[in-house]
Amino acid sequence: MKLSITIQKVVLFFIVASVLSSCKKDAKTNWDTELLVPIATTNLTLRNLVKDTSILKTNPDNSMKLVYNSQLYNFNLAEQIVNIPDTSIGQKFNLTDLRLPNQYVDFKASLGMIAQNALLTPSTQGLGQFLITFNGSSLPIPPVSGLSMPPFHYAAPDLFDSAYLSSGEVEIVAENHLPIPISTARISLFNTGDHSLVGTYDCPPIAANSLIVFSIPIAGSRITNQLDFVIDNLSSPGSNGASVLIDTSNYIELKATVRTLKATEAWAKFPAQNVVDLTEDLEQVIGDRKFTYVDARSGFLHIFITSSVQQKLYLDYTLVGAFDSHGVPLNEYTVVPPAPVGGTITIDTMINIAGFAINLSGKDGSKFNAYTQRIVAHIDSDGLIHHITTADSIIMRYEITQVAPNYIKGYAGRDTITGKDSADFAFLDIFKSGSIGLEDVKMTFTVDNGIGVDGQVRINGLTAMSQNNGSRTLSGSIVGQPFVISRATDFPLTPAHSEFLINSTNSNIKDLLGILPNKLKYDVEVRTNVNGNNGQYRDFAYLESGLKIGLNAEVPLSIIANHLVLVDTFDFNIAGTNTNINGITDGVLNLITENIYPIDADITILLYDENWQVVDTLASNAHIAGGVPDANCKVQAPTKSKVPLYVSEERMTKVKLARHAVATADFNSTSSQLCNGLPTKIYSTYTLGITFTARFNYKVNAKF
Repeated sequence: MKLSITIQKVVLFFIVASVLSSCKKDAKTNWDTELLVPIATTNLTLRNLVKDTSILKTNPDNSMKLVYNSQLYNFNLAEQIVNIPDTSIGQKFNLTDLRLPNQYVDFKASLGMIAQNALLTPSTQGLGQFLITFNGSSLPIPPVSGLSMPPFHYAAPDLFDSAYLSSGEVEIVAENHLPIPISTARISLFNTGDHSLVGTYDCPPIAANSLIVFSIPIAGSRITNQLDFVIDNLSSPGSNGASVLIDTSNYIELKATVRTLKATEAWAKFPAQNVVDLTEDLEQVIGDRKFTYVDARSGFLHIFITSSVQQKLYLDYTLVGAFDSHGVPLNEYTVVPPAPVGGTITIDTMINIAGFAINLSGKDGSKFNAYTQRIVAHIDSDGLIHHITTADSIIMRYEITQVAPNYIKGYAGRDTITGKDSADFAFLDIFKSGSIGLEDVKMTFTVDNGIGVDGQVRINGLTAMSQNNGSRTLSGSIVGQPFVISRATDFPLTPAHSEFLINSTNSNIKDLLGILPNKLKYDVEVRTNVNGNNGQYRDFAYLESGLKIGLNAEVPLSIIANHLVLVDTFDFNIAGTNTNINGITDGVLNLITENIYPIDADITILLYDENWQVVDTLASNAHIAGGVPDANCKVQAPTKSKVPLYVSEERMTKVKLARHAVATADFNSTSSQLCNGLPTKIYSTYTLGITFTARFNYKVNAKF
């Protein structure tokens, strides 16, 4: 800081010089003039020297302390616990359920038709003639066997050409409207074209005027659109000697339904149907993490569909249990064009799942990391004959990519996270060099756990590094000791705060900070869910939540100084005092100090020009005494010192160029300055004042 000579003093100086010069003519005289007004002044206080005043605090008794708060490590959950890797899953769906339409057939065989058919076979001609001759009469009917009925032809050319069946049956309702029971009959189904057998069945007895229901299985058969129903090997015990009315209009009726037809291959007009309809769970492996729910901030479901089906498909995909904020399910409807003959067609669909909350517990709620999907592939009836086989397929491959959750729930697994790095620790940089002995230090590691998991934290290593004093490593019981950290609570998210004290009892922290470190190198380890799934799948994490490890330090300024250096910069400009510096030849600059600090100091003053180039070392290790503590170990008044600094004419030329000065105070505690042998407290009232006054010699020309 700079203080200029007053205008009045300058005017008085020149009046006196003018009067004296009139007493002698044509003579050169050297005058010795004392400049009482300070040329420059500064105050070295800790508060002036601290760049960040927030780290310097004043206690209620005005003693001072340095405080430090910094975040060492921020464990971002999006990068580890909440990380969901990209997953690619492929599935092939064959058309295993190709259904053909049900067909209904109803035909009757009258007693007259049976008689006419009997006439065609020698062994049954007599029966045939008997029935025709005595039509309308009441007579006993004798036992008969080996009868057959005329074939019944069925055609369905508009429905299909042919099919190979994986399942199917012909359900028959047989009604006997004859006056005699039927004891045996064989019903056979043939393809008309090549008379290949589709299925056959020996039906059970049918009483007179009654009915039975039975089915003919036809799975594994080839079936065409031209079919023949044949009934033969028909036998009856007759009327057992009783007279019955012979009426050739009486009949046997068969009501047949060809149903539940599923084909492995068919040339048919397929009815509208779902050729794929399934709901299944697809589980994703995420280490030992078992999630039940995820709220996706971003992500995509990328679906690739390859179809060899030669008919238009309507694909309906649903991610079951996935809903957006409005309750709308995640559903994608895609039309897949018919595949070319002998080829395939591919559809590429991207579904944005951002904003969807997804249930990951599976369709029955018992699984983890399980996406539940429902896939329905539908074909419409277009009235055309298509060739489709179960070898035809729909291949679906989908990728779940770029998923970043807002929130995730379940079991987060066990993790060991190690943070190894260094952090600036410059809150002691008011001391430019040297070292200090500290009376006390309080340091705390803080952990703010924003994750819904339990854990432990360990300080595996802490090394202080100083540019001037080397390095020193933390030792003591604090090193390697596991500290339990609690889990955060939810709704609303409230991080769990934990603090772990490092002091002189459990460590060498005073020695660590005594070297005035400017960096701290740390090795911190965090373990989550050390005891496993204690949360019973109630672990949770938000994308924004994290696990933050901080370091707080509180250093009372109660010290023993060992070459502890403070540096201050101030203005220094002789011309600024309104002095006629051109007449100055040499002189003495007085370094006047007022030191309240109870520590001796050696002062060095360097002068700089306006370009901050050194022009002179004004003082080098000028010793000044420290303040004298009272009985309460507190300095009440400063100790004053005056150090005269002679400046020759040659050096004065350089001093005249000075515009700035840098004062370096090298403090060293003496045994007499300790407080009962303990480090000395520094109070907010302590200062080191530096003032420069001058006594210049002038060369003056006077005329009488």
